[in-house]
Amino acid sequence: MNRAVRRTRQALKAAFMELILEKGYDAVTIMDISVRADYNRGTFYKHFVSKEDLLKDIHDDFLRNFAETLLKPYEGMQQIKATMIFPSALQLFQHIEDHKKDFLALSSVQRGKIAAMLYDTLRNSMREDMHIEMEEAGTPLDYEIMLSYRMSATVGVILYWAETHFKYSAAYMAEQLIALINSRMDNIIFKNK
Repeated sequence: MNRAVRRTRQALKAAFMELILEKGYDAVTIMDISVRADYNRGTFYKHFVSKEDLLKDIHDDFLRNFAETLLKPYEGMQQIKATMIFPSALQLFQHIEDHKKDFLALSSVQRGKIAAMLYDTLRNSMREDMHIEMEEAGTPLDYEIMLSYRMSATVGVILYWAETHFKYSAAYMAEQLIALINSRMDNIIFKNK
């Protein structure tokens, strides 16, 4: 794909995301996207078959890049201490921060499915690209249950961040996630009323 094609496709994607956030997915037409991107409908159809095709392309790019950010900080490494995973957590949050409009638009269109997609993407990456070694504990941990728990927690933190309209920085969110992952509960206090 040459630079002009990439630039055109990116302009169409950006226009579409902005329009979804403004008007809602169903109300956006191909003409709206073309006008907002400063192209004609013919240009749109040179690159995408439909707005569904464009949405799928945005969705696939977002998730592929999300998964890739997990491993980027560790290229060429064989292993790392579990307490040293801040760089990948930071990359995940920075990816969402950098693609906030895409994330919000995908969330609004795919109502509730974004959490499942992030979860599946993270879990698949954790299964295929790495393996977590756990400290010896009293009760043996089932690897798949542990993985499910950790990925669910990560997605939960990401969703909370979006619900708060990204009021914290990506670095702060990464710090919080790492602190949560590495912390252990001590007591639960009941608030009797």
